[in-house]
Amino acid sequence: MAVPLDLDTFSVSKLQTEEGQRNAFEHLNDALTFSHVEDVVHDLLSKPGLFVYILSVFPDATSMRTKILDAFPTDPLALQQSFIPPLLSTTSSFFFSLPSDAFHGDESRTVGRYERYIADVWPAMAILSSIAFGNATPRNKMNVTFKERKTAVSAHDATILRKLNVQLPSDSHIAMKTLGDIMAIILQILKFYLGLLADPRFVGQCKDIYLGASGAQDNEGEMEAGNVLPLAYAQAPHFEATLAASDIDRFGEWTILMACSATRDLLQLRRRDAKRAEYVLKKIRQLSRGNFSGNNFKALHGPSHGIPIYQAEVLSNLRLVYQIDCTLDDDGQAERQEVIKIYGIYSHKQLDRIWPWLSKLLNGRGKVYRQRCTLRELAAPGGGVYRPAIFPPRLEEFTMDQSPVFVHDDGTNEDHSWLISSKCVKLSKAYLNGPYYCVVWNLYLTLVSGLIAEQEVELPFQLTKKEWEIVRCPTSCYVIGRSGTGKTTAMVFKMLGIQRAWEQASGARKPRQLFVTRFPVLAAKVNEFFTSLIESLALAGRTQDELRKLRSQARNAESQEPPMINPMDALNYRPGTPQKYSELTDHDFPLFITFDQLARMVAADTQVEDSKEHDRPIDSKECARLKFILGKVINDESSFVTYSAFRTRYWPRLCDTSRSPLARSFGPWLVFSEFMGVIKGSETAFHSPNGILDRHTYVNLSPRTYPVFAGDRHSLYGAFELYSKLKSEKYGYDMADRTYAILKALSCNPLKGQPVDYLYVDEVQDNLIIDTILLRILCRNADGLFWAGDTAQTISAGSSFRFADLKAFIHRTEAAGSMAIQKSCTKPEVFELPINYRSHSGIVNCAQLVVKLVTDFWPDSIDKLQPERAMLGGPKPVFFVGWPDETFPFEPFFSGLRGSRELGAEQCIIVRDNAVREQIRERFGDIAVILTLEASKGLEFDDFQVFLYNFFEDSAATFLQWRIVLMGHSDKGIPLSRGMGGSPHSVLCNELKNLYVGITRARKKLYLLDHSQKCEPMRELWSKKGLIDVAPPGTNICRYADKSTPEQWAAAGHKLFNACQFEEAIHCFERANLPKQLRIAQAYELYEVAKSTVQASECRKVFLDAAEAFIQCAGEALDTEKNRFYREAAECYASADNAHMAAEFYIAADDFTGAAEQYHKAGCFDEIVQILDRHPEKIASSHRTRLLRTCVVHYYRNHLRPPIPLFSSTEDELIYLENQGLHKPRINLLESYGRFLEAAEVHLSLGQRCGAIETLLKDQQNPGTLQRAVDLVLDSLWQECSFEKPVHDILQNKGSDAYKVLNCMQDIPLEHLGISNSAEIRFFFAVQKSPFSEEVYQLGEEFFDRGEEVMALMTFNVLSSQLPTLSSADAAEFDKFLRRFERYVRLLISILSDEVPLRVTDPKVDVSTPDFKQHRYLSTEMNDLLKAQLQAHLRQKVLDENNASCISQAFSTQCPSSTTHGRKPRHKGQPHLNAASHGMKINLHLQQIRILDLMFSAVGGHENWLASMTSALTRLYAAIYCPIYVGGSTADFDWNSICNAAGCVRIVREWIQKTVEYLEPVDQATDYTDYLMNIIRATCLHTALGGQCHLQGYVSRDRCRVPYDPLTNGNVSGDIVASLTGSNPICGVPALRFLLQNGDGMDLSVVCNFAEEMCSTFILSLHPFGSSSPLHDLLVPRRWLMNPNKLVVRRDIIQGFLHCLRRLMNILRSGKAHTRFYLPEDGELFVDFILDRMRRMLCILGYNVRDVGLSKTIAEILSLPPLEVDDPRNLSVQTLRQLVSLRRKCLETIQALDNDSTIQDLIHLVHKNGCYAASPISSRIPQLIFEDVADISRGMSQAPAL
Repeated sequence: MAVPLDLDTFSVSKLQTEEGQRNAFEHLNDALTFSHVEDVVHDLLSKPGLFVYILSVFPDATSMRTKILDAFPTDPLALQQSFIPPLLSTTSSFFFSLPSDAFHGDESRTVGRYERYIADVWPAMAILSSIAFGNATPRNKMNVTFKERKTAVSAHDATILRKLNVQLPSDSHIAMKTLGDIMAIILQILKFYLGLLADPRFVGQCKDIYLGASGAQDNEGEMEAGNVLPLAYAQAPHFEATLAASDIDRFGEWTILMACSATRDLLQLRRRDAKRAEYVLKKIRQLSRGNFSGNNFKALHGPSHGIPIYQAEVLSNLRLVYQIDCTLDDDGQAERQEVIKIYGIYSHKQLDRIWPWLSKLLNGRGKVYRQRCTLRELAAPGGGVYRPAIFPPRLEEFTMDQSPVFVHDDGTNEDHSWLISSKCVKLSKAYLNGPYYCVVWNLYLTLVSGLIAEQEVELPFQLTKKEWEIVRCPTSCYVIGRSGTGKTTAMVFKMLGIQRAWEQASGARKPRQLFVTRFPVLAAKVNEFFTSLIESLALAGRTQDELRKLRSQARNAESQEPPMINPMDALNYRPGTPQKYSELTDHDFPLFITFDQLARMVAADTQVEDSKEHDRPIDSKECARLKFILGKVINDESSFVTYSAFRTRYWPRLCDTSRSPLARSFGPWLVFSEFMGVIKGSETAFHSPNGILDRHTYVNLSPRTYPVFAGDRHSLYGAFELYSKLKSEKYGYDMADRTYAILKALSCNPLKGQPVDYLYVDEVQDNLIIDTILLRILCRNADGLFWAGDTAQTISAGSSFRFADLKAFIHRTEAAGSMAIQKSCTKPEVFELPINYRSHSGIVNCAQLVVKLVTDFWPDSIDKLQPERAMLGGPKPVFFVGWPDETFPFEPFFSGLRGSRELGAEQCIIVRDNAVREQIRERFGDIAVILTLEASKGLEFDDFQVFLYNFFEDSAATFLQWRIVLMGHSDKGIPLSRGMGGSPHSVLCNELKNLYVGITRARKKLYLLDHSQKCEPMRELWSKKGLIDVAPPGTNICRYADKSTPEQWAAAGHKLFNACQFEEAIHCFERANLPKQLRIAQAYELYEVAKSTVQASECRKVFLDAAEAFIQCAGEALDTEKNRFYREAAECYASADNAHMAAEFYIAADDFTGAAEQYHKAGCFDEIVQILDRHPEKIASSHRTRLLRTCVVHYYRNHLRPPIPLFSSTEDELIYLENQGLHKPRINLLESYGRFLEAAEVHLSLGQRCGAIETLLKDQQNPGTLQRAVDLVLDSLWQECSFEKPVHDILQNKGSDAYKVLNCMQDIPLEHLGISNSAEIRFFFAVQKSPFSEEVYQLGEEFFDRGEEVMALMTFNVLSSQLPTLSSADAAEFDKFLRRFERYVRLLISILSDEVPLRVTDPKVDVSTPDFKQHRYLSTEMNDLLKAQLQAHLRQKVLDENNASCISQAFSTQCPSSTTHGRKPRHKGQPHLNAASHGMKINLHLQQIRILDLMFSAVGGHENWLASMTSALTRLYAAIYCPIYVGGSTADFDWNSICNAAGCVRIVREWIQKTVEYLEPVDQATDYTDYLMNIIRATCLHTALGGQCHLQGYVSRDRCRVPYDPLTNGNVSGDIVASLTGSNPICGVPALRFLLQNGDGMDLSVVCNFAEEMCSTFILSLHPFGSSSPLHDLLVPRRWLMNPNKLVVRRDIIQGFLHCLRRLMNILRSGKAHTRFYLPEDGELFVDFILDRMRRMLCILGYNVRDVGLSKTIAEILSLPPLEVDDPRNLSVQTLRQLVSLRRKCLETIQALDNDSTIQDLIHLVHKNGCYAASPISSRIPQLIFEDVADISRGMSQAPAL
């Protein structure tokens, strides 16, 4: 009976207790006993993490694993439906999620490999099952055309199979067999994962995945830098040991080294006869034990030959050939004679004469080497066993000068350099497990237990001392060496050591090692070499079963052709690499990658912001440029300006335009290198604006450091500017743009993803120097940098720096800290590798002389290294001087190659350019591989001949320039010429570098063919140094031509193909008879031609031809290779703008992302939708998201429907639109469903108020939506137009939100709205139209009447903003404004006094400050703060209004210019100067004072409030006592015209008292004057307005007294008050005299008014004393009679007063009035007015006075004819006549001054008594008939002041 599994028993809470765990295990045992294991596993898998947990802790897990394996289905269909797929998916995902440091050895890579296999295997099994069990037709018959095959077979299905390296089976039988193989692999994977679950190492992780991790984990899965596990390399005490293969059990202490020939011989022997191979291994073991006796130790030559070469007899006809050699210990500290180097396995007949020859050759290494190799030490005396000897380490490598070429008896040559220079590997378990056997060594039992794996392996070979130093270097290092010196070898072995150290360490995290180069082929080869080393070393731990499977795989691999990947694709040469750097995991390392692909990965993670928060913010223009470049880097590689693109698309334009020596003296290579390496990619450029040197900086660069264009930099920079312009027009970017943009982005935002621990940059000289900073940023370990290269041969165009520059740049950047790069505490090491292992001394010495010339003449152009030496000797290069043939100089030389004769596969002709190449081929046919010098960079030809053709003839340097090299003949050194750094000698520097490249392309033999005069200097120099041989004339090339086998031609073709030399690869593949490879090379050649074609139509045609060629290649390719060619075809179609065909073949290549992009380009969105629906898993998430978004936008924008619904429901669609930020489609969708409120909310979330309102108004029938729209409108308006805002300006600004929102309500009928809402909207419309209109005021009144005080306040506040326009307002307009402003002020005060409630949150009165908004307050605190703000607003508003009134024309009391003409006033009729205007002006001042008083009473006094009062009273005084006598006086004032006259007078009286209390003099004349002026004003106002103010008491205070002089007790201020109040009129005369004598800066108007006030007190004293009616017949101004009860004063007082007037008149007439008085702006005119006023006053006195003496004085003052008085007591008739004349003249003057005045100021007093008859003076002067003084008061037209 089955027992179902109760999952509740396995809950986390129960499993965390011992009892619960015990019960769970018992229950599981019962279930496994009575139920099928499949059901149990299904149940356990249903809870995430449970199965993994159970398998790791279950006590009977072994039994459970056995049951699972026993239940493994044997039927493919059953397997796919069983519990195995979910089980493997669960376990695979679990282990793949673990960090790589949790695994040992190669487990991490295995987990990664199995994870991908499990993901791909089930769809593949389904396809194979349909073939095996169905009636499917064969899927890959070759006779089916592509289109037919596409119909018969799903490209998607074929792609799935190719992922498993499975070919599409042709029939069901093969399909069944393939299914069986796959099931075996699945079973193997299952066992692997079940074994890992049983490993105690993973118990903790297994518990965490189900029970939960006990500690907090970092969400990113990354550790902080301070908490990372130590690196294994840093912990390894013996790093060298990690590189050693496992020693073989029971071997002796002599190390066995196997040469490559020995390895090959042993493998072939094993395949022919396994038993004989076992005997060989037995013999090798004997030798390892030092058994050098008998047939093991027989020399192949006599003792005099040199280094002994031995043979060991294995069988009767089988010999081992070996040598006892010396090598360094693994630690490099000693040299041991412990090596037995086995050269090969030979029959007796094969032992020819080469071994004695080799002995002599090795003897050339010197005496020390010979002594060490021949020394023998017995292990024991008398025995036959020898032990290795130990020697001190040698200082340098052993080298030899002899050539390794062996000459046979028949005269043929054979190169045996491999015997000397080939690297040997140590015989070990890994070695035996690899090529031969899994050997189980036992001292007593069998020696060999069978054959296992027959696969080629790579094992660590012996390193040189220098290489060991580099590998063991604990710091960063710079490794400099010419080609073939072992730079890359040291690099790979260091990587290997670090990787092995981690594999052998426990508890260390996996080191992230990154290898970077510019070339994909190099990266692929180094990756392949490293991987083979790792896998070979891992063979030592393989079981026999595993080794047998590896043997099977090796045999299958041997039958496969080498892949031909696109060598130009530096961006995508590793298709499985993540798109972003941050997506790299530990499983991806060690990573071998091109710089281009790495840069794109980093760019995909970067972003640029123009934020100002960064230390170095980026302006918006630069930010846009950087974003453009980064976008191109990520998504548009076609815009990348490579050197090839520059040469074909830009260079012709530069040459045509510049017409400079660029095309003649330099080529595109040098120019592009200067652009990239100096102007844009140098250190100086990096620190320049936009990353580009300006012209001035570039021109002034050092000619020693940058010599190439030193003489013509202006022309070069002009070409660069043209290049930049063309690049911008083509929307392109280059390598410098890319790196600069990434660096700028990283300067603002840190690198995403974990930095690497070790960085290895090979051929670093092929990068820009700014590239090195980007690479440096990627490495967090300051001691983990490995820079290797050779600046003498730059392969990549654009590089232009030395290692010294690189070191300095890295150091300065680290020290600056600007890029957040950790600085190393230890100085990096610099290693030079001077020994060349690739070429012999003949090539090396010749090239070394060229390098010496460069370094001696231009020491700053390349790195100066130790002289390069070769490991082996060799023949000298041969120089052919040619024949005197003008048409073709070397025609006799090449004549032997006509017909079927040609050069061999490893023979090459190197020419200057394509023109020379075509010339040779046109003349002689396709006779050889011919490369240009530029194309040969990066290639070395291993065979004998490289022909450097006419290098000097086609040189840009002249003969005279080449003559300079002869200076190098002297051994004393080359003196550097001052001019060598500039043009034209800089051309020679570059030519020598090119010559070096051409020479070093040959590995063994070099021939130089040149007949020109320019070659003579170098030929002479080489000859003098003995470095070349000169060939005799008449030599035929056939003598040097070799025949090559098809295999050699194939190898050469692949080499040239990988170097992108497709045309030459075609030449080789034709001769190798490889049609498939030939067509592939032809397809890529077409692709290259298309990219270099400039004419658009021709370019498109060639791209289409290339696409067809790639399609043909795909038809012939294996299933695993088809995708690559289909993708190339798709790219060709895309380049030809055939998007449909491009998409079709992207689909065939299983690249649905590329297909979708092409459909997007073609506008086929329906096809994109179908791809997204059918193949979502085939498109990366980021691309899928972007494509879906593109489709959604398209369909919504064009109001279309997709062919397949993009979403399952409307809600899903809305959620997607929201998440993707597609708000407009989301709004449209909501509106289409009538969900206007929701649509409006979306608008609001985006800040689109207008959009929300317009959406709501689409549903006006719904009251709710209409009200919501109104609420939004008002809310938006109040946000911008609240209190204190310039509402009108905001509403008039078409760019403001308020304007836009209000505009939305134009067509809405306001009657549909509520009263309040309607009124508010009308308010905004009215303000927008005219803010100061009557309509606005009426709205304010409406609001106030309805109790909407806040709206009323807002309305009045808008009206109060009229202040700037009041300066030109007339009195009536200002009076109207003041009345409304007072209403506004009172309303504000009522709010402050809480009479009107106001909410703090009311948006209409938003007067809060930022401080108010940023803090949290209690409600009471908020109210207090609000009131404080309103108080401040009220104070400021009133003060602003008061200031506006001060400059308003309506308040002005100065003389208007319209009353004057020229210098003298003419008082013509001025309608505005009348009593009404005078009264209105006084009214304005009084209203202003009332408003100020309201403000002061509401907000309290402030520091200047008394000064404000004084200023306001001063202005009121000037209005009442107008300085212009025709402007009106107190007698003309109508109090009934004053608004609230009583209240105003009360306020003024209070102010007078406060002011007088406040005023006090200071001990300075100016301050006395100001004080006295204010006292006069206050007293006059007090006299005019009345009231109870004891002025005399205030001014009599001690601090307020102004003495006449220090000796008297008089008080000037007291006398002024007494005089003006009438208490003692005579006191005014001394006070006036004091002012005129001592005053400074006096107010002239005040002084004149003070004089007139005193004059008015003399009216009763003007007629003779004793007159019964002293007022009769007086002609006086009306204001003099405001108080007719005057006191009689003595004559001498009046005389003293006249003397004061005389003094005053003299001052005014002198033109120096400004020195004593404060005058307004029009001072001279003002003085004229005052003079008129004083003349008028004196004339009035002169007309009325009856005293001869006084009259005489008046006449004198007025400058009238003097009176002749003989006896004042007895006047003569003549005197009387003169007095009458004086009166007449005074009257005439008065009448003239008052002519046309609108104010009737004078009055003629006539006593009622008939005896005082008086005739009328003038019709303009009325008579006032009086009987007593009271009659005068009643007779006045106006009442006296209150």
